[in-house]
Amino acid sequence: MLRVLVFVCGACLMGLEMLGSRVLAPTLGNSIFVWGSLISSFMIALSAGYWLGGFLADAWGSLQSLGVIVTLSGITVTITPSFAQAVLDWSSSLGPRAGPLAASVAIFFVPALLLGMVSPFAMRIAFAGRAEGVGRTSGGLYALSTAGSILGTLLTAFWLIPLFGVIHLITGTGVLLTALGLFAVVGGWSGHRAGAGTGAGFRSRSYLAAVLLVLIAACAAVAGSALIRARARAPEVAAGPGVIFQKESQYHRISVVDTATARFLKFDNSYQTGIDKADPYRSYFPYADYFHLALAFKPDIQRVLFVGLGGGIAPKRMWRDYPGISIDVAEIDPVVLDVARKYFGLPDDPRLKVTVQDGRRFVASTGARYDLVVMDAYYADAIPFHLTTEECFREVKKKLQPGGLVAYNIIGVLEGERSKLFRSMYRTISGTWAKTAVFGINYGLTKNAASLRNIIVFASDSLPPMETVAQRVRDRVNGRVTLPGLEKCFADLYAATIPTSDVNVLTDDFAPVDTLLHIR
Repeated sequence: MLRVLVFVCGACLMGLEMLGSRVLAPTLGNSIFVWGSLISSFMIALSAGYWLGGFLADAWGSLQSLGVIVTLSGITVTITPSFAQAVLDWSSSLGPRAGPLAASVAIFFVPALLLGMVSPFAMRIAFAGRAEGVGRTSGGLYALSTAGSILGTLLTAFWLIPLFGVIHLITGTGVLLTALGLFAVVGGWSGHRAGAGTGAGFRSRSYLAAVLLVLIAACAAVAGSALIRARARAPEVAAGPGVIFQKESQYHRISVVDTATARFLKFDNSYQTGIDKADPYRSYFPYADYFHLALAFKPDIQRVLFVGLGGGIAPKRMWRDYPGISIDVAEIDPVVLDVARKYFGLPDDPRLKVTVQDGRRFVASTGARYDLVVMDAYYADAIPFHLTTEECFREVKKKLQPGGLVAYNIIGVLEGERSKLFRSMYRTISGTWAKTAVFGINYGLTKNAASLRNIIVFASDSLPPMETVAQRVRDRVNGRVTLPGLEKCFADLYAATIPTSDVNVLTDDFAPVDTLLHIR
């Protein structure tokens, strides 16, 4: 029984930590600050649990006491979903660093503290009345706990989150811990009675254990069948106003949200795609229109690669508007592809081929050569660092045709202290390609270079003069471009000198994009 407790508690602890990222992400994002806060808060709680558990174990080191601790941990885990959102709403105002840390501690500290007390209690119980075999016994218990943690991590990350969702898993983890803790309390009490020398005590323990096991199995069967029936009735769980689809994938909580006139795709707390219901080829987010400027820089584009799909509005429109262009897309999340096809009308056509693979891995492995590569990949509100580095850009450059063009979507600021992410990426891009052109969405209207916006950077070794590009825009690249507002897109050209002496080139070894994105 003791070994089962140690193993299961280890699994539940790490499973809870993995689930913690999905609890925080819809409100606080999925940045490195979120993960750093989760890991730190769990380690702080475990340290406190080890110390407190060791202190209490010397006074009440019994299986019954351990069962009470595990039961309490199960109860605190079970009630977590009932107050987590209130904590997240409060912590979201504390900033990108303090917010995730405060939320992690407030939501997960107590259950992690209680689970941290399991190991010292288990050691005290295992060594009761013994002096030999201390090393072997302690090593075995630590190995069991670690093995449980490994299993909990892998099961939760690889299978359970995409299969059942976060709330069901947190509740199920709490119920499992509560049942296991009660089992230990009953087993410890019965064992104590049996130790008094009565045969009835042994029989009582056996009967109670059998009954409790049957009850646990029955509860698990009922809960499992209910989940299966719920998934069969509604495999796409809707939650919240206007939400017509919601699912936990391996990378995001994906939501599709309808309004009266538009449909939006969200990753966690971040909007990724918006389309007009009356015209599903029109984007509600104007940055997608700027990719059409690529034809003004290179009118003979025939093959395009998009790194990142989202709802697919940009590749879908390019597929429709330019029949002579073939398009490849690299998208890491298979659920995103399914959603783009079902809810955003992404066509299944030989000219628009989507590969489910990490964008950088796709670039490294493909044998194709492209006239245009569009880099538009984000986790919720964080950019994958490995798609921002000098090494990545060198890989992309190898896959461009002579005179090929890159278009990179950056969320950043053009000038000022908060512009360091943009300027770091600009320095990295301009160190790979000889020429660049920068467009800040709506910059032409406001001339406000200090506001956060989408910034599109075009880069190539052979960009034409801007007078030539402007003329092509005016004649809508020989009448091929039907997108309204192409002239407005070009008017957002940011022609100022971009200082880069105070920022670093981003490399695989050093690319602190989360910190740079959230500079205050």
